[in-house]
Amino acid sequence: MLHRLSLKKQFYIISSTLFLGSLLLGVFIIYPTLKRMFMVSDDIKGIQQELEQEYNSTQAMRRTLRELDSISQEVESYKDIAMPYGDELTIIEKLEALATNHNLRQTLGATRSNIPDPTVGLPYYTFSFVLNGSFEDLFSYIQTLEAQSYYVLIDGIKIQKATDAGQATLRFDARIYTRSTPE
Repeated sequence: MLHRLSLKKQFYIISSTLFLGSLLLGVFIIYPTLKRMFMVSDDIKGIQQELEQEYNSTQAMRRTLRELDSISQEVESYKDIAMPYGDELTIIEKLEALATNHNLRQTLGATRSNIPDPTVGLPYYTFSFVLNGSFEDLFSYIQTLEAQSYYVLIDGIKIQKATDAGQATLRFDARIYTRSTPE
């Protein structure tokens, strides 16, 4: 049939058929394939972002677990800052023994605050100290008091010279925090 047509018409028919075939091939095969490829590419990017987020959170968790031991040790060291719950009498006895060891006469008063310190969040005792003795013994007492295992916050030291040479009276208030509950 194609032999009866002129060469020009044959060329148009074959070209049209090839064009139509290419168009059908493009519309029904290539376009859907490309569309699926772009969708898969977008899915891969989304999965990649999710995996990166998971990786970062896993790394942060591992870092936290590595630091947990050192943080736990740090927390344990802070437990000694506050005197144990219900250990007030023992602390008073230690303070009296400390004064005796330093050859000082001590008058000690203690009051408990029922309201926890807003900064620290712990209840505390305020101890009022009046110490009489030599300058060296007073300063040695303060140094020893600062070296105790519990934290002693001293507020406003006042030293008065006594009538005896080398003797003085030391007055100050100190705050000692206590744990709020027994452990």
